[in-house]
Amino acid sequence: MAPTDRFESTEAYYARYRPGYGDPAIQYLVDRFALDADARVLDLGCGAGQLTVPLAAHAGEVVGMDPNEAMLAHARDRATEAGVDNVEWVVGSDTDLREGADVGPLRLTTIGRAFHWMDGRATVDYLQERTESDGGVAILSDEEWLTHGRDDWQAIVHAVADAYVDDQPEREHPDDIEYEDPWDELLSERGLVDVTSERFPTAREWTVDEIVGYCLSLSFCSPAVLGDDREAFETDLRARLAEAGDEPFVQHVEIEVLSGRVP
Repeated sequence: MAPTDRFESTEAYYARYRPGYGDPAIQYLVDRFALDADARVLDLGCGAGQLTVPLAAHAGEVVGMDPNEAMLAHARDRATEAGVDNVEWVVGSDTDLREGADVGPLRLTTIGRAFHWMDGRATVDYLQERTESDGGVAILSDEEWLTHGRDDWQAIVHAVADAYVDDQPEREHPDDIEYEDPWDELLSERGLVDVTSERFPTAREWTVDEIVGYCLSLSFCSPAVLGDDREAFETDLRARLAEAGDEPFVQHVEIEVLSGRVP
């Protein structure tokens, strides 16, 4: 199933309940790649603009590209609310990009929470050809999946979701997963230099409503996947969380910015 199809029915929840990446991570990118009024930035797989819009405050031109038109509609609304008018929104995927979409020359390409959906090697190769020397590619990720975390309340979220969906990922914390093809090695293999991982600790506070909304933004727990069981899922999750304690529920995470330069 294509990523576009996987996220059908999640768009409104994705726009409202998926968290941003925080000011420290954005400022790090601004400083590392000298983003200024002359910089052109591509946010590939931009979703509802959680990364695109804050980057636009530091760059001359930004392209937000995503294959899901409904997601881009929410991104446009986010930009309007923030008073941002220097973003071009483009419907397309990494495949469309490689097949002819003209987005360069670029100072920086960012990819947040979407790189695992892409043909990574081919995409990085393409981006290098259209990126200025000393510009780069940055992949942003975090431990945001509430179904993955180590806290007791996150175990509750995972258990309730597991009762309603068939293909929920195992409850593994990202730091405990051994990846067969680490992205830092991929960036170096494709010729990027000065490949660096920076981490920015943060604490997020979640209300019950936000936890429920977040779950509905996940491809494996979307309203479409839940179908007729959606109301029961929400009821069960709210009841279990109410038993667990008072809100807000605190989540301690690290935002990772993995990036490399084009020689």
